[in-house]
Amino acid sequence: MDFAEAQVGDYKPKLLKEPGKIKSLHFIESYLGANVDYMDIYYPENTPQIAGATVFNDDMVRVFDKENLCIRKQRVPANTILIDNSTMQPGKEGFAQFTVLHEGGHFCMHPAVYRRCDGQLSLFDFGLQKEEGASVVCCRMNALEGVARSRDYTKWTQEDYREHQADVYAASVAMPRQTFVPTAMELNRKAGFRDGIFVTPDELDWDYELGVTALTENLSNIFGVSKAAANVQLKRLGLLMTEDEYLEQHRQFAVAF
Repeated sequence: MDFAEAQVGDYKPKLLKEPGKIKSLHFIESYLGANVDYMDIYYPENTPQIAGATVFNDDMVRVFDKENLCIRKQRVPANTILIDNSTMQPGKEGFAQFTVLHEGGHFCMHPAVYRRCDGQLSLFDFGLQKEEGASVVCCRMNALEGVARSRDYTKWTQEDYREHQADVYAASVAMPRQTFVPTAMELNRKAGFRDGIFVTPDELDWDYELGVTALTENLSNIFGVSKAAANVQLKRLGLLMTEDEYLEQHRQFAVAF
């Protein structure tokens, strides 16, 4: 996502020259202009937990009140990114950073969907945007992990596309192509892949699985992301693929030239 990387370059040019960890909270608050707050966000029983939310207008959000053991409504000011306290546990630093940046993606890209303008009635919302909570987008943990969306893009809803856009935004900010690609390719070459692409057998092979684990762990340490996020970015940028995918790519290149 070019505009996300352009933001990173404007915020801190060094991050597009040398691989490193972005200070996600500082980026969101000082560069994007959002406020970040932490709460125990309420989610109904038997539904996936909410990891974060973006509040576009002054609105009410339901939270767990652990002190009084109840659920209550909490007024939250406009332009606030909420992060659930559960994401801040030790060992979840990479997921916490991705959640913050994912919500930053909603904040940048989707105000036209969720933000209300006083006295303005959308031709498409039939007044529903006046309902409490209508200017809040909540992101569940399974959506951030990518398991909530079908792999068949034709079955995606508009909400699915917005969640995907926020995922790509977060990945582009945390792992810009300009530094991620050469770093990953160098690690792949050291692992014996001369063209810098890690190719795994189509059949399960534990040696290769261990190699992928080592690769994603190295990248997660360098960029401060979760191993899952590093794995997805590798695949998205064509640096981790199966033998069939690799052969198909080379067939396409052969046809093109």
